[in-house]
Amino acid sequence: MRLSHERVTRRRLLCALIALFVPLVLIGNGVHVLAHPWFVGAELGRMRADPYGMPEADRRRLADAALDSIVPWGGGDRLLREARLASGGPAFDAKERRHLHSVRGYVLGLYLINAVGLVALAALFAAGRSRRLARDGLAAGAAWTLALAAFVGVYVAVNPVSFLGGFHRFFFAGDSWRFADTETLRRLFPDAFWSDTALVLGGLVAAQAAVLLACCGQAIRLAPRTAAHAR
Repeated sequence: MRLSHERVTRRRLLCALIALFVPLVLIGNGVHVLAHPWFVGAELGRMRADPYGMPEADRRRLADAALDSIVPWGGGDRLLREARLASGGPAFDAKERRHLHSVRGYVLGLYLINAVGLVALAALFAAGRSRRLARDGLAAGAAWTLALAAFVGVYVAVNPVSFLGGFHRFFFAGDSWRFADTETLRRLFPDAFWSDTALVLGGLVAAQAAVLLACCGQAIRLAPRTAAHAR
């Protein structure tokens, strides 16, 4: 009896651990989709013109450089140091470059979690004895992700400035994430850009979670039938 109780407890803990990481894996999938010039270009096309007169071509060029600097396979700080405004001056100052370096570290961490999570789930499903554990953990994680996405979606829709401020204060020290309206990062990526990004990313994550929950539910419904055929 004690052994059975310990086994159940261990299984619940493992299931909870899988569920805890499911949102991070799904967010990683979504970031992989959005961290490309097509999304940045589409968003900039919807934004109003730069109030300080930056030409649209320069805005897109510098936005692509900033994006390329934060993805693990991109050019990093070298791109930022080489980027120039139309006047010939440096596009990004030292504070902006430090901030993007920090963002690059977070993106790399998210991608690593995403890769490890996908490999771990594939291994669990490959081993027959752990498939049920993986299925139940994914189902719980998908439900938890949908609840989280709903909360964030409402928060962003009601008070996007508060959400973005709280997000940055959690991940970045002091005022390292605050920039004047005349600085390049603010001119490239205003608050409206980040509000849209949060909503689109949340939608992608919620869609993945809904499909995952439906697939897990179908697998749970079919499990008794499969077991009966096996007997």
